Order: sequence, then structure tokens, then C-alpha cells
Amino acid sequence: MIRSVLTLHTAPEQAVSVLELYRREAILQESLDLTRALGSEIASAVDGSGEIIVTALWPDEAAYQEWLDHPNRGRTAPELSALLADARIGVGRLYAVDHRVSKTEI
Repeated sequence: MIRSVLTLHTAPEQAVSVLELYRREAILQESLDLTRALGSEIASAVDGSGEIIVTALWPDEAAYQEWLDHPNRGRTAPELSALLADARIGVGRLYAVDHRVSKTEI
């Protein structure tokens, strides 16, 4: 299993708009529906800095590549690019999941 991590460093006032775009366009759900993704999250820093991380869990690197190559992935690119015009976008990284535990969500 692997985890993908993308970090976005945007202005605090833009972070709200980025999160809203992800919600409105159901970007995370779409990646689950169109690929073999196991789960994904988007989170913003609680300190109000504007930093956002997007993470997802994949069965393997090939599954993640399926999302990168999927034609739907870029459908929100123009709006997202406009929101992130002055942002610093980190390098997307993949991490091998050594082991994990979880509780059932309520």
C-alpha cells in the first residue's frame, strides 16, 4: 500500500476557496469512483497559515498512476489553477505504508 501526499501553501483566504472547490466538485469522491483508491483526505492547517494537504491511500503505485493518467483528473484544473496562482505547490510524494491501524468511524 502507498500513500500520496500533496502540500499546497496558499494564502489563508484562498484556502477556504480551495476546500470549497474540492467539496463542490467532489474531487476526492471522483478519485475514489474512477480508480482503485482506498480513501483520501484534504485537510487545512489549524493555525490559519493557508497550508493544505491532500492525501490518499492506494493499493499500489499503479493505482495512483491511474488517477494521474485519468482524463477526468484535469477537469477542475482551470479553476484550481486560478485559486492557486500565487501558491507554492509542493512536490507530490509517495510513501510506502509499513503498517496501519484504524477504528471504525462513527
